[in-house]
Amino acid sequence: MPDLLYRNDLSLSPTAKVIPYAGDRIGTTAQQRPSVVNAPTNYGFRNLKIKPSLIDTVPELSGDSSLKALVSAINRPETCFFTVGCHSQLMMTDEGNYRQGYLEFAWNCQGCVQDAINYFALYFHFNKFLRVRSFNQPIAFKWIIQEASFSDAEIDGFSCAIQMQTRSLSSVEQAEMTWQFSLRMIGAYFNTVFTEADKPIYKPL
Repeated sequence: MPDLLYRNDLSLSPTAKVIPYAGDRIGTTAQQRPSVVNAPTNYGFRNLKIKPSLIDTVPELSGDSSLKALVSAINRPETCFFTVGCHSQLMMTDEGNYRQGYLEFAWNCQGCVQDAINYFALYFHFNKFLRVRSFNQPIAFKWIIQEASFSDAEIDGFSCAIQMQTRSLSSVEQAEMTWQFSLRMIGAYFNTVFTEADKPIYKPL
């Protein structure tokens, strides 16, 4: 069996947040930001589940078509999720080149979103999905489950961020290819998740 080039880990955030949240410019607190590293400016929550066209107003997606396609797919009307935030950044150093970022999402189901075990199940089956698909790209996935208050639905529950970072590679092209392939794998996995939302948080128009 070949050595695995990727890592897929899970952790719990010690902080909590409110969803929807405002951007930095209008008073966002540190607790409302995604609990992942290297997320510079927070532009605020965009409800892409209700209004998909807002995706073109998300600054974090302007330079990453692969992440934009994944965010769009997760917010489709037929899925049982909605995105909470995202970020992507290409880093070029003397030691190598890598891309890093995150995708934060939540169940669009008032029952599912209140139990953290539902996010653990997603992580567990994603781990199995990678093995079945013989995935072996040089990238690290870190799932971070965080307490969240969903103010529009007036319930408390959890969101989840998948933090991602490729290994430091010899060329920008290698880093981009690894990133793009890995995001497509995440999208393929979410396409296999079917859960009927008994009471959605956001009902697509």
